[in-house]
Amino acid sequence: MKKNSLSLLILSFFLGMLLIIEFKTVDKTTGGLVSSQKANQLAIELKSLRDRKEALAKELKCLEDRIDEYKDSEAKKSVIVKNLKNDMKKYEILAGYTDVKGPGVLIKLEEAKGSQDRNILLYNYDNLLRIINKLKAAGAEAISINNERIVSNTEIFLLGEKLMVNGDPIFPPFEIKCIGNPDTLEATLNLRFGVIWQLRTDWDLDITIQKKENIEIPRYSKKVKFKYAKPVDNKM
Repeated sequence: MKKNSLSLLILSFFLGMLLIIEFKTVDKTTGGLVSSQKANQLAIELKSLRDRKEALAKELKCLEDRIDEYKDSEAKKSVIVKNLKNDMKKYEILAGYTDVKGPGVLIKLEEAKGSQDRNILLYNYDNLLRIINKLKAAGAEAISINNERIVSNTEIFLLGEKLMVNGDPIFPPFEIKCIGNPDTLEATLNLRFGVIWQLRTDWDLDITIQKKENIEIPRYSKKVKFKYAKPVDNKM
């Protein structure tokens, strides 16, 4: 009986040891599986974060490219606007719609002192047109007569005892202002047998020509209305 009890005790001891060893083995195995699952999960999350980072980087690059495009577009618009403003100023000067200043010549015409004919300049106002044409041919950029700006549609005609320019009356003595190269303008006017020479010789007029570093010419104050002329549409 004692022998059987001892055998049973020994057998129970070994069974207990086997159970303990198996439990530890299972525990270790389970722990390894958990660690592997965590590693896989972390790897998946890391890949997801990397993919998200790459996607955000691409999106950021697209936004930066769009910003650069906007900047280029704004810069181009700025250049276009600047060029348009410069063109507008140039056309305003050519059309006479802005005050201008610059170097040029100042011409004064009046009857000689003691002259019996006080209306020689009025009745021969076509000589003023000849002077204006000579100035234009010499590169004049702006011209005025008694502060009346000469533009493409300026009308000059005699009305009674007054000369009408741009619809306003002017009277002698006449003062012509011209902006351009002073030397060229003066040389053109002082040509022998030219218009100024003829006026001095044939009409005994008192004419002075002065080169000026700065001349101011007022703008054309009238509004131009087109009743018949219309722009041509060049679209195909």
